[in-house]
Amino acid sequence: MRTGNKALAVRFLGAVLLIITATSTYAQSDSARTGPFDRFWTRSRIIPKIGVGAQDRAFFEGGVQWQSIYKHPLTLFTKGAYCTVDVFVDDKNLLLGPKLGYEFTAGIIGTAVDLTYFIDHNYDSEGSNRRSLVATPKIGLTILGFADLFYGYQIPLSDKEITTIYRNRFSLVFNLNRDYFNLKGAPRRVR
Repeated sequence: MRTGNKALAVRFLGAVLLIITATSTYAQSDSARTGPFDRFWTRSRIIPKIGVGAQDRAFFEGGVQWQSIYKHPLTLFTKGAYCTVDVFVDDKNLLLGPKLGYEFTAGIIGTAVDLTYFIDHNYDSEGSNRRSLVATPKIGLTILGFADLFYGYQIPLSDKEITTIYRNRFSLVFNLNRDYFNLKGAPRRVR
């Protein structure tokens, strides 16, 4: 081998070693973790879930959700189980609806389903309570899972039915997860 070829071979091997070292160092650094095209799920966290809605009358909804956010280069996905209470108040009585549900959102489309156990306090002149179990599938628009505008339809699951509220329901709910404001720094789910 000539001296010129040896020098070229040494330079080539040096460049290859430099590239291998640089890529392995880059892969271990934190800057690779926050690239613009990263895809990851955040760790699930318990967050406040509050909202308002209307059936035949207005109601307030409050509770918590076990939410996780998926960061994708094009949009965000969210998912999580929740436990909330609907509170209807009118001149006559108090109607409470504790519920368990699950929500999934993708970009601007969201879906949810929940089971609500309505308790209609003092619904008759004797002060009796009436109870009813309903399932409510919901679909609607969302702002990346942070704010949801849903339409739902209540399906009775028990013999007794609360007829003082309509089956059609509209709600605006906010999922107050602090990870929305700093996705790069949000704790990630370990695989």
